[in-house]
Amino acid sequence: MQTPYQASPDVHVLPTSLPVGGNGFLTVNAFLLNAAEPVLVDTGIGQDSDDLLAAVDDVVGLDRLRWVWLTHDDADHTGSIRRILEAAPQATLVTHAMSAMRMATWWSVPLERVHAIRPGDRIAVGDRTLRAVAPPLYDNPMTVGFLDEASGGLFCVDSFGALIPEPTQDAEQIPQEALVGGMLAWSLMDSPWSTMLDRDRFSPVLDGVRRLQPSQIFSAHLPVASGASLGSFLDVLASAPGSDPIPAPSHAEFSAMLEGMQRELEVAAVDVRVEA
Repeated sequence: MQTPYQASPDVHVLPTSLPVGGNGFLTVNAFLLNAAEPVLVDTGIGQDSDDLLAAVDDVVGLDRLRWVWLTHDDADHTGSIRRILEAAPQATLVTHAMSAMRMATWWSVPLERVHAIRPGDRIAVGDRTLRAVAPPLYDNPMTVGFLDEASGGLFCVDSFGALIPEPTQDAEQIPQEALVGGMLAWSLMDSPWSTMLDRDRFSPVLDGVRRLQPSQIFSAHLPVASGASLGSFLDVLASAPGSDPIPAPSHAEFSAMLEGMQRELEVAAVDVRVEA
């Protein structure tokens, strides 16, 4: 995990950047909402567990963590879920009912601690209310994000993710052409069904997101963005219907990606040693 950073007075980002074999980097974010009743949003990838738990403990204290909002049960969001719930026994797990049931097939989820959520529901977390929303694109039908009704922060899960040239903490630092291309590529790969959407039926979905008027955009797979970027982000998603699907990598392409990832990791390790 990279160094956590504070993106707003009450949101800390717990980021990882994964090299994607010559195609740039994929951001994987968990978030810590420092509300009166602190909320951890997702739990990152498994190899970051020690760092993620340490970061949560440093910012709010594991003994104070009250909620864990699990947006869906994919591996890049559930990496530390079991350890977090063990370390914070007073925390309630907020997630889609079927996410909880599916996770129960691979570990003993404390189902009595689960608060099942669906779009439209609201959760009070002390000094604010979180309204559950369905993001416009997703790779898992159990996906549920939320709008922080106090700050206007939109936690949009995988939507607006992008493959980016270099890791950064601010989406505005990404060149516009690279951001648009990387966001469309991610949308087509992560939500391949988006190419088959009826534009007339998809447009009201995008308009519903637009009406949320977020102050900031917190995507699991993009550096933090200003709410002012929402219009251009929605324009990218609107171009997905009718686009050509992106095929999965062949075995040869997969092998080349692994080689590229290994080279990037070796370079990163050298940089760390030099800085030390």
